[in-house]
Amino acid sequence: MIITYDGTNYLGWQKTSYGPSIEQALEEGLYQILRKRHSLQAASRTDAGVHARGQVVNFLLEDPGIDLNKLHKSLNGVLPKDIRVIEIDQEDELFHPTIDNEGKMYHYYICTSPYQLPFFKDYSWHFPYGLDVELMKKAAALLLGHKDFASFCNERSQYTRSTFCRIDQILIEKIESDRLCISIKGSRFLYKMVRNMVGTLAYIGSHKIELEALERILQSKTRASAGITAPAHGLELKEVYYPKKNSVPEECLISSCVGVK
Repeated sequence: MIITYDGTNYLGWQKTSYGPSIEQALEEGLYQILRKRHSLQAASRTDAGVHARGQVVNFLLEDPGIDLNKLHKSLNGVLPKDIRVIEIDQEDELFHPTIDNEGKMYHYYICTSPYQLPFFKDYSWHFPYGLDVELMKKAAALLLGHKDFASFCNERSQYTRSTFCRIDQILIEKIESDRLCISIKGSRFLYKMVRNMVGTLAYIGSHKIELEALERILQSKTRASAGITAPAHGLELKEVYYPKKNSVPEECLISSCVGVK
């Protein structure tokens, strides 16, 4: 399944005893329709308050005769209004959305206006200090490539194989006079890595951190040396890429790129 959700009212993807989660809502929806419990696997364990447009989830159906189109419509009929299934299809039995993906794209939204419109309060970080976008672009270029991003990882867990990741693209786009969208595409991401990168870029853009300090931050491999962790509600999982879907832009396969509009 490809699903989209507004993460405002959820404690992230993963089930927890502390409150509602996306995983729990989907499991309950499937149970209402199929009357069986199904375990889900997701491409990204998004945190509390984080949104998604292209989360990829799979589960195993024992009945091969189930009409997927009917299941798709039925799921959207029972799910909460802030979760929707965009697409549902059959995959290879060995498919795993986390292991098999070759990269993800995240979007992060920032509002720099002295006040933020209430329509954006749950979907962008209000940072009313002015940002030097050209300076942020220079900083973003230094984050491209295969590097050790230990300084941008809040904590390591059993899932942290290595702190080396490859960042293929960082685009910083003005979508309105006082709003920015930062698109970050990479092979994999550490815990809160995107939000820590955005927080550091914002601190550089507002002259709270010097551009020249970024290389030292990377080399230090300590989280305390980097900038603030940007709030969760500005983050959106945009897309997950898989080799056979051929959805990775050709220009990004040829070379890494950074840009600003």
